[in-house]
Order: sequence, then structure tokens, then C-alpha cells
Amino acid sequence: MLKSHFICFLFVSTIIAVFPCSGETDSFHNEQHEITFNLQKMDASTVSAVNDKPEKHYLAAFGGMMLVNTTISSWNRFVSRASWAKVGWDDVIHFYDRQQSWDTDWYWTNFALHPYQGALTYMAARGSNLNAAESFFMATLASTAWEYLYELNAPSKNDLIYTPIGGFAVGEMFYRLSLEADQINRLYGYLINPMRTYTEFVTGEKPRGTTGHIYDISLKFSVGTTKTYSWFSGNDAPDSDSELYPVFISPEFTVIYNDPYGWDSNEPYSQFELTMGGAFGAGSGEDSGSNADFMYDITILSNGMLFSRAPDMGENKDTTIGIVFDYDFIWHSFMELSALSPGFAIKQRIRNKASTIEWQWHLDTLLLGTSDYYYFMHDLVPETKTRREYSYNTGFESVFMWKRTGSQGQTLNTGTRFYAMWDFPDQVQTGAHSGWDFVCISNLDYEVPVSSHVNIGFGNNLYLKKCIYYGAPDIFQTVYTGTVFARLKPGQK
Repeated sequence: MLKSHFICFLFVSTIIAVFPCSGETDSFHNEQHEITFNLQKMDASTVSAVNDKPEKHYLAAFGGMMLVNTTISSWNRFVSRASWAKVGWDDVIHFYDRQQSWDTDWYWTNFALHPYQGALTYMAARGSNLNAAESFFMATLASTAWEYLYELNAPSKNDLIYTPIGGFAVGEMFYRLSLEADQINRLYGYLINPMRTYTEFVTGEKPRGTTGHIYDISLKFSVGTTKTYSWFSGNDAPDSDSELYPVFISPEFTVIYNDPYGWDSNEPYSQFELTMGGAFGAGSGEDSGSNADFMYDITILSNGMLFSRAPDMGENKDTTIGIVFDYDFIWHSFMELSALSPGFAIKQRIRNKASTIEWQWHLDTLLLGTSDYYYFMHDLVPETKTRREYSYNTGFESVFMWKRTGSQGQTLNTGTRFYAMWDFPDQVQTGAHSGWDFVCISNLDYEVPVSSHVNIGFGNNLYLKKCIYYGAPDIFQTVYTGTVFARLKPGQK
């Protein structure tokens, strides 16, 4: 009935078909080369008693979904007084009369807050002892109810996809990290997963799972500068454009959950990697909205193994192959990009006498993504009521990462993310055109340890984008970012 749900159906069908989604906690099979860190006595203790078949609290999970939707809706209606939140009974009864459309909401709302809203419902279901597939279904149900029953706007095609699928990725990672955070302070566990306050009260049970799975964790502080260029070609093309963001500071948090290499598991997200970073600094001084005075950059990059095997590929090699899910979000003064991308992945570690090489490659199908529509983002065309700064698209994503660690702990790290994105035509936006966006993001970092807990280094990042539009001038964009940084790491056992 709902075309946008077809993507969600394919996604959850894959989970159900591939994984034996029992109600048990993780059955991890990786026993090789596990590294754990001393995070204030973070060990492999069990958080709660684990039964073979714990009782599933479906009513509590449904109540959590209603709590999330009703709380957010009430805030919008009675505090923010948003007109679109003033839903009446007639609107609820005739929900089927409303036609889906692509919405024009703020970028942060659509591709960060909506996945987080889905994650709250997902974590409520997981805390009620539902498995990953059941929790994903609950997030999908919550998203559908929100779009048709909790707001007057046309049901959003993009939200019907991003809320449950992004919510699955974010929710499963946060659910597991919340258990790990308990070993430091239970308050941190509640901050990461606030739905525990509800599920623990209603069910009388703590979340189920084990701890001691943090493979690596670090906090990176950078200072840097960014230079941008844009060239246009075609009829009525504007002049070339460039901007300089002279200085910014950036904190970045990275956590790796379980060893990526030699990992064998049927449990979705029993192994994942998550990087969350922000940056702020001096604007470009150009007449491009807020960018004149203020530079911002919020980045979320993650990948989680949905299913993996650890084949024996020779001595001193630890290999993982399987199905991966990449969730990317970049919200920058100069660029915007997001992607929900499942696909194939291979990860391998090669242990030599003098060094260790770690590399991985993902080849994904991009279910739904976005990229900035430069003419709107930088005020090169007149503003309209239906204007947004980005286009919805689909396509492919490829991720390659390579890291060499020397005998003294020095590391050389490089990687490339490539996106081939086809923009959907006929979106609700005056003056937007279909076309192709080809994006390549590469990094090259080098760092050395100065103590057992601190590394220092320098980094380089290059963003390249070629847009081929139908009915609008083509664009070629570049962004170069240079940084110096310090990385704080916990002690190794």
C-alpha cells in the first residue's frame, strides 16, 4: 500500500532470512586476538541474568512506541505550537486520504533527529526483550503512525525510510553501548539509552546483554583549516566560487565494538564501528548565509556487520566477510551528504613482524541518500516556499580503509568513500532537476604515540564532487581540510 515501505520490507526481510533472530543475547563466536581496555573495570560481566527464552513484553514495546510519538507530538503542539501538529479526530479517521511526498524539512531534522526518534522506539522494543527484526518492525510501525496520525503534513516518503532503518542502526549501537557505559556509571547508560527509564520501570528488568566488548575507543581533538572551490559549466552557469574557513576546532569520538577482524556471528551489529564528530570555527566571510560568520561540521560515520563469517585465509591473517550496513551523515557549511547503504564487506588484518596491516572494503547499494543542491545551499537562485538545500537520491557506495601500525605504535591511516548517486526527478522543489552526483571523500592521517595514552598527528581530507544535471549547469566541487590533532586513548590490558 505504501511504496516507501517497500525498501523497509526488503531490509527487514533480509534480517529475518539471514539471522536466527532469537530472543537470546549475543552468541559471539570470535575468540581470536580480542583486545579489551581498562575503562574503569570494564569487564565481561553479565549485566543481567540471561534466560534461554526470556519473556517478550510486546505490550511494553508498543507502549514505548506510543510514549515516544506522543511526547514529541505534545511538545510540538503545546510548547512549540506548530500548526502541523494540531491533528484532529477527522484527520485521524481520514488518514488514508493523504498522499505521500518528499518533504522539505531542515537537514538536521530529517537525517539525524528522525533516525534518533526511530532509535528511541527501537531501544524501547529491545529493552522489552524483542529481537532485532521485531524491534525494527516496531520502529517501522511507529514511523508510519507518526506520518499519518501525528502530523498534518503530507506523509513523508523519506521519513518512512530514514526513521526505521536509520533508527535500527543507531538504536542497536546505542543499546549495546548503554550496557557498556553501565560499567563506568549507570547514569551514562541512561544518557545513551534514555528508554531504559521506561522499560526498566514497566518490565521490572534490566536490559539483557553482556559487557566487555569494547575493542577500541578514542577521543580526538583537532585544529584545522578548510579551503573550498566550485566550478560551473553549461548555459547560464554562474562564476566560479571559492571560500576559506580559516580555523576551526573539532572533537571526535570513535568506538569499535568487538574485533572487526576474524569475526564470526549471526547477531546483527555484534560488531560495529562508530565515529561521531563536530567542528565549529570562523566563517568564510562570503555572502552565503550563516557561513559568512560561522563554520560548522557534524559528521556521523558508522558500519555494522549484519552477518559475518571468519574464513581461514592463511597464517597471520584474520579475515571477516559478510553483510554490512553503512549509515553516513555529513552536515557541513559547504556540503551535505547522507546515505543508508547495505552491502558486502571484507575486513582483514595481516600481522607481520614489524607492522600490522588492517584493511576493509565495502560495496553497498544505496537505499536512500541525499546530497547538497549547491544552487540552493549557497543562494545562487531565488528562494521559494518549497525550496530545500538537498536532493534525494539512490545509487551505490564503496568504502575502502587501510591502516598500517608500526612496531613503535606509529600509524598511517588512509581511506576513500565513493558515492554514485542518481537524483530522483519530480521532487517537490521549484527549479530542482534530476541528475547524477559523484562524490569521493579521501583521508590521509599520520600519528605517533607520545605516551601510553596520547597520540599526536596531522590529517588531510579531500572532498571531490562532480554533479551532472539535466536542465541546470553542471558543478565540480573540491574541499581540502588540513588538521593537527591529539588522540586520547585508554590503557590496554
